[in-house]
Amino acid sequence: MTKFVGRLGTLGIAIEATRGVPVAPTYWLPFVTMSFYDKTTTQREEQGMGNIADSDSIYVTLKMGEGEVESQLYDSALGYILTSLLGAVPVTTGGNPYTHTFTLSNTNQQKSLSLYWKDPDRSYMFPLAVVDSLNVKVEPSGIISYTIGFKSKSARDWTSQTPDFKTLGSKFLHQHAETRLATSIAGLSGATAISLKNLDLTISRNTIFDEVIGTVEPEDILGQQISVEGSLDLNLEDDTYRNYMLNGSYRALELKLNRSSSSSLTLQFPRVDFTEWEPDYTLNEIAKQKINIKANYDSANALAIISTATLINAKVSY
Repeated sequence: MTKFVGRLGTLGIAIEATRGVPVAPTYWLPFVTMSFYDKTTTQREEQGMGNIADSDSIYVTLKMGEGEVESQLYDSALGYILTSLLGAVPVTTGGNPYTHTFTLSNTNQQKSLSLYWKDPDRSYMFPLAVVDSLNVKVEPSGIISYTIGFKSKSARDWTSQTPDFKTLGSKFLHQHAETRLATSIAGLSGATAISLKNLDLTISRNTIFDEVIGTVEPEDILGQQISVEGSLDLNLEDDTYRNYMLNGSYRALELKLNRSSSSSLTLQFPRVDFTEWEPDYTLNEIAKQKINIKANYDSANALAIISTATLINAKVSY
């Protein structure tokens, strides 16, 4: 066995044609932190046996892969994550650049991924991987980072693969992020971008391991409800956001990462509410405000909680 630094590990990803049938990686995902690995659920033997010891045995009752991967945001990688998060492969049109249009699948069986891990001592494949959550943070300096929560079946030994980081795609920086609010989806195209200090947005699929009798691995991994929550930080220049909270107002919200005409992501949420407005009156700083947001299903217009998800990049398909 080898002693090595963590940056010698590599993470590959692919979309499974059949859920749970692993395939070799088609994209290599650089990472900042990695906490995705094998885990277990156990039951401990604690019956009294005429002895003061508190434990006699332990039994593994569930094996799975679970954890998070933090990475910097590339446009090509986003397509793999959105495919599992929203549940289905996108419809792709155009030539280079290609437009990938995702539609939120109203199902509890998301499109699955294969996650491959390689380091100097290991070559593992995690089949039936699904995205449990996606968190995106944008601050007024630096590179946009995102954290992906995964769940999967436990690792299998796999033939060693050769990493290839030549086609990562374009990276999104904070200056590429634009956030807009409007009274309706139709008004977003003409709305002015908000001058945000920070944006924190989390999309959760609230997945569960589908445990059944007769096997130590989950039979399936199911998404339950989808939720979209986050917060906006900006200077305290007026009472707009305070009033949104007090009046129970709704607004359509658009988050666009717009590096160029050939590299962008557009997410639209048709019905967002505002709660927990909090001003910050620190003495020697510009007054600021923070407000929490939550996306909703727009029943009046039959629009999904994420009504638009469009990715433009140089990748031919997913």
